[in-house]
Amino acid sequence: MPLVALLLLTSGCEKFLDRKPLDASSSTNFLSNTEEMELGLNGVYGAAFWQFPNNTPLLFAVEASTDLAIKRGGNAEDQVALGNAGPFLVNNALVNTCWSNAFRLIQRANQQLKGMENGKANVPAATYDRIKAETLVLRAWAYFHLLYMFGDVPFYKAPPTVEEILSAKRMPVAQVVAELYKDLDESVVGFDNARAAAVLANGRVNKGVALGIKAKLALLIKDWRTAATATKAVIDGGNYGLNPSYPNLFLLAGQQANVNREIMFNQAYPTDLLDPQNWGPILGVPRQVTNSQSSHFPSQALIDRYESRDGLRIDQSPVYDPANPRLNRDSRLRWTIYMPGDTMVYNTLKTPSLPYVQPKERTIFNIHSNTRFRFNWTTNRFDAVTGNNDWIGAQASGIQWQVSATGNIGGVGYVWRKYIDSTQFIWEIKTGYILMRYADILLTYAEAKTELNEVDASVLTAVNAVRARVGQPAVTTTAQAAMRQIIRRERVVEFAGEGLRLFDLRRWDIYGEANSGPIVGAAFNPAVAPATPTFSANEVPNYSNSINERIRFRNQTRANADPRYKLWPIPQFEVDANPTGMPQNPGWQ
Repeated sequence: MPLVALLLLTSGCEKFLDRKPLDASSSTNFLSNTEEMELGLNGVYGAAFWQFPNNTPLLFAVEASTDLAIKRGGNAEDQVALGNAGPFLVNNALVNTCWSNAFRLIQRANQQLKGMENGKANVPAATYDRIKAETLVLRAWAYFHLLYMFGDVPFYKAPPTVEEILSAKRMPVAQVVAELYKDLDESVVGFDNARAAAVLANGRVNKGVALGIKAKLALLIKDWRTAATATKAVIDGGNYGLNPSYPNLFLLAGQQANVNREIMFNQAYPTDLLDPQNWGPILGVPRQVTNSQSSHFPSQALIDRYESRDGLRIDQSPVYDPANPRLNRDSRLRWTIYMPGDTMVYNTLKTPSLPYVQPKERTIFNIHSNTRFRFNWTTNRFDAVTGNNDWIGAQASGIQWQVSATGNIGGVGYVWRKYIDSTQFIWEIKTGYILMRYADILLTYAEAKTELNEVDASVLTAVNAVRARVGQPAVTTTAQAAMRQIIRRERVVEFAGEGLRLFDLRRWDIYGEANSGPIVGAAFNPAVAPATPTFSANEVPNYSNSINERIRFRNQTRANADPRYKLWPIPQFEVDANPTGMPQNPGWQ
């Protein structure tokens, strides 16, 4: 049987061909006027809507493979995070999904670009330039993620034939970046020619996103000057700013208002249809709350990256109290994470269920006793209700389903608050998942300038704008090493849960250090405060001085020091189909 026919009959290659359809005739014949080109562009955007699994934003799932988060034990994200302690296997579902989704987007974009050529004479030049610009940006978005996740990849600028697929070779990262620079420069001109708005519409890419992706690609190859130039163009353009309310960025109403146009690109969810929903938020609702589904949790390593209110790291701050770690901290901590003692508010049922659901439910987050503290809407006070699946003693009592905020395949004492919107039913959240915002532009500019050792007033202005929004003291240092660490810490706490961490760890070459060590959490006994962790030169916390005082039901130790974890493995179905042109990444053979 011919190889191509055999590939079509195999399940592995169905995945392979699904992400690279071979017949582009429909698109090349179809895109003959403005309406058809717009419909085709909608299809490209549809391929940029990445989810895993079900309704979980894919990049939120990727975040759980890093040091900032924990997915429940046994899931693909958890296996990736564990590294050598896994089983992190070549055909991990998270890894394969990232690869397949990115190439599906690339193929859709290439079909769009090829098909548009037929109808160019029938479409106003400004419209054609804008549609092409959006398509080029979306294709670059897909390649950006492939490059930092997998390294060298095949580079297609047109729909490939069967022969081209089976003979494709991996192009070095720097060469792909050089090609994408050209595409993104062309898209910037296209947006300008079309006089496109700074933000075209919710969920659409724009000129600012094009420059932002170019800067990210430049960071990947340490082309600091290009990164600084691209982000400065966004800053100097004056089209974007910071929303004065950090929490509003993660609420539907706040995103719809988009004050100062901080949100530049997001994965938008339709508000006029039931499906799809954003199930990222529901994965953080703890088991002590009605109608809950906790399975994605913040880590202790994330909690301890937040400064104290005096602007100092917790091991340096006189106002940090290990016995009350939620107090006197950077406001982003309480806006991002629910810690024990916080009052949580959720919309858990569509209709009231008095006395505790109206339909909002207010619960004081408790992990240290078999009690739920539930607000009684009839008496307007909190009741102590026996029975708490998140209690650290529940497992020993045999009443705990393991996926709780403290379970042995669950969390370590914390749950997500970011993206929790009590104005929406928790199982039908329509809040968009942010993919790029102006704060990222500012911190990327500051990072590029710092790596150039050009820490000047513009760098301080960029960093302090992000800090001032949340009430953190301004920084004044112009020392390169000190500013580098400040920027890295800012990126952790500013973007936690937003899917940027893997890219940061990879390009800083600290993934192995940051994502290795025991999984620990909050104080096991609230009367015994765990010692404050020490921090490495890369600001990685070390818990050897407090491991016995902290929750450690998972009894896991991540191990990612092996150099192979600097990249993910190429999906095996790709290697099998083209072993010569698609060799496996080092260490994964």
